[in-house]
Amino acid sequence: MSSRLATLVRTGKRAARSAAPLAALYRLARALAPEGFTAEQTTELAAVRGRIPARLALRLRAEVAAALGLRTRAMPLRVLTVQACGPVSLHDDKFRYPGVYFAIVIAHAGRLAIVDHRRRAVHHEAGEVLLLDPYRRHALVPVGRTAGEHPYERTHSPVHDERDQFLFLCFDVKRRFARTRFRSGPSLVLPGSRD
Repeated sequence: MSSRLATLVRTGKRAARSAAPLAALYRLARALAPEGFTAEQTTELAAVRGRIPARLALRLRAEVAAALGLRTRAMPLRVLTVQACGPVSLHDDKFRYPGVYFAIVIAHAGRLAIVDHRRRAVHHEAGEVLLLDPYRRHALVPVGRTAGEHPYERTHSPVHDERDQFLFLCFDVKRRFARTRFRSGPSLVLPGSRD
């Protein structure tokens, strides 16, 4: 059995109680930041984050912590962000986000999915909880493609087609709190979670 570290951990779990408001959050993001879904870069939507009710943020944090087997103190509410983008080719974020992993909740995926440098992209459901290591190469590409099959979009233009828009909520989690969750060998699903 391989001991390599995963880039992406698909927990097989959803923030089910918080999933319903995510569709409304996506519509709000489209209204407040129609140019915020940009190819090849992720944009933090602070105005959308500012409209998330405290009660929803607390519930979301509790659901993500339970899905990842973490204490809520590992994910302070101040580090919760709302991020938007279009398709993104293979890259890493090691220098932009030192010392953290990303605990992600999918709000809207369209036909896009996060993928590492060797696997094919698999569809995400709204509310799905993922862990991503930003130190390792990853991409956001159409379902069914590998990162290598996705061409780089040189203009970095806004993407308006809902199918090519991706919205997620993200907690930066200090690496010491989640490191062991990436030591899952060849399986990218946490033990005990559903496929």
